[in-house]
Amino acid sequence: MSLYRSIRNPIRRRPARPWIAVVMLVALATSGCDIFGTAVDERAPRLEILKPVDESTVAGRNVLVQLDAEALGDDNFISFINVNINGVRAGEAQFDGTFFNFRFNSFDFPDGLYRIEAVAFDKFQARGISSAILVTVQNESDGIGPRVTIVDPEVEDEVNGVTRVVARTEPGEPVVTRADLLVNGVAISSRNESVGGNTFIFDWDTVDLPIGEHVLEIKAFSGANVFRISDPITVRKSEGADGTGGGPGSLKWRAFGFNGQVEGAPAIGFNNDIYIGTSSDTLYTFTSDGALKWKFATFGPIRSSSLVGNNEDVFTVSEDGRLYGLTSQGERLWNATTSYNSNASLRSSPTLGVDGVIYFGDSEGRVHAVGSFDGLSLAGRWPRKVSDAAIVVPPVIARDRTIVVASTDGHLYALDPQGQLLWKTTQNIGSVMVGMALIEKDISVTLPTGETRTTTANVVYAVSNDGLIYAIAGEDGSVLWSFPLTGPLRSGPVVGPDGTVYVGTSTGLIALNEDADSFTPRLRWVFVAQDVGTPAVDSNGIVYFVGSKTLYAINPNNTPFWTYDLNTESDGPLTINRSGELILAGENGALFAFETGSVGLAREKWPTFQRNARHTGRIGIDATDG
Repeated sequence: MSLYRSIRNPIRRRPARPWIAVVMLVALATSGCDIFGTAVDERAPRLEILKPVDESTVAGRNVLVQLDAEALGDDNFISFINVNINGVRAGEAQFDGTFFNFRFNSFDFPDGLYRIEAVAFDKFQARGISSAILVTVQNESDGIGPRVTIVDPEVEDEVNGVTRVVARTEPGEPVVTRADLLVNGVAISSRNESVGGNTFIFDWDTVDLPIGEHVLEIKAFSGANVFRISDPITVRKSEGADGTGGGPGSLKWRAFGFNGQVEGAPAIGFNNDIYIGTSSDTLYTFTSDGALKWKFATFGPIRSSSLVGNNEDVFTVSEDGRLYGLTSQGERLWNATTSYNSNASLRSSPTLGVDGVIYFGDSEGRVHAVGSFDGLSLAGRWPRKVSDAAIVVPPVIARDRTIVVASTDGHLYALDPQGQLLWKTTQNIGSVMVGMALIEKDISVTLPTGETRTTTANVVYAVSNDGLIYAIAGEDGSVLWSFPLTGPLRSGPVVGPDGTVYVGTSTGLIALNEDADSFTPRLRWVFVAQDVGTPAVDSNGIVYFVGSKTLYAINPNNTPFWTYDLNTESDGPLTINRSGELILAGENGALFAFETGSVGLAREKWPTFQRNARHTGRIGIDATDG
């Protein structure tokens, strides 16, 4: 390029001194411009390959080549960057606002060593070349490895912070000896042990990743060089996302690590540990942030909810006929005996009396009373046979220690703490297959003298398979009222702090009020939804329930608050812990935690399955136990 252009100027100038001309020539040569023309910077762009790093191994369908480039000069910019693999142009990198990115499918290249370099061109077509890196492509396996799928996060999920990545192998596949998490084609973490036999969990720290899309894959090994790579999923790291949820309705976390179907409600201790039993003969315990803490094997399926005692011990029953008592660390209680054996199948969740006695029914119509401290049956009339039909729902316990049980023979039975039968419902109401609710209700009575007195009565609510919800007097078992529902039904009743009775049906959630004078039910409203399960009411009066594959939160006036698509069914009732997090288990093996914006369950009446998060199922000393 010429340093000077000739110009015509009629003004006569004094000749420049020779040493000034030399200085000007040097300066102009350095700057790349002429005296009167536009500045041109001939310096090559600076270019560096950030990812992958030199001598790394890459695999999968979306290997990211990330570049940092800078055009020198204030008015200069990078026009484009080509990426070369073994000296051949593979494609052009795209600018994301911070870096230049190029992705390639490593399956297009046979396994082996490859040289990657990049060439950048700036505004003035100055050309800069990066230092080359060497990568090894490894996609070819010595055999057919196990098939594996990423189940969490899901496609297009936003991630940030420490994000949990969960992969699951399919039944019948080879045993996985190692699983690698690939992020943008590079293995960043390995797991040699699975959770639950077929689940691998990675805690992926995204702090150093730029804002934008990232591709996750799992490379599952069943031998030293026998592997298979999962289908990729794309997630997005967004500025401001923290990965831990936000306001009400946000997903705080989603955890995996259990096998089998969960039919009971998650039980939650004072320390917010979460207990779920499954049809895979296992009790699982998760921490408050969704990490698997421990698991305990039973000899049969668990189709009920666990119970957490006052000192954090946990109790669960199994279809193997046993009541198991465990510490919060998963160690057995009752050193003299490993478990209490009822010699009958058990599906009735245990209930805890204020005296530490655990009550539950069995498949042969007996009610058991077992000491939580020693695992021994109480002497006297226990176990007490009340029916020839199975008892599959948990008992409920009144303040006066009356134990009410429901049988599939169509009757409710009331027993005192010594096992004495107090009453039996005056009519057959049909089989009760879902949990009951028990409340104390103030009743005003006018005496012949004209004096009005208020007395407290127990009322039991039960849903039967004849399509009705019943209100039963707790003093004598008489039916106070019934109200028709639509079936099939899988919801038990709960009672909000204002006395509203909520129950789910196949077509929606029903809210009922009782007439204060006549004790007759009145339909308050119906929220339309499909196949509604047992609801729960939080301290703000918001009602939560699962209908089909959707989690609903609705206001007490029947207006929607928020919804969340679970993308899975949920068979068991949901629970709210003392931190205001709603916990539920899905059929897809996921445990969900949602923010509610509350301080836990409503503190009055019967706001959830078995009244509180520990599922004690009683009215008494834990009146404010969420």
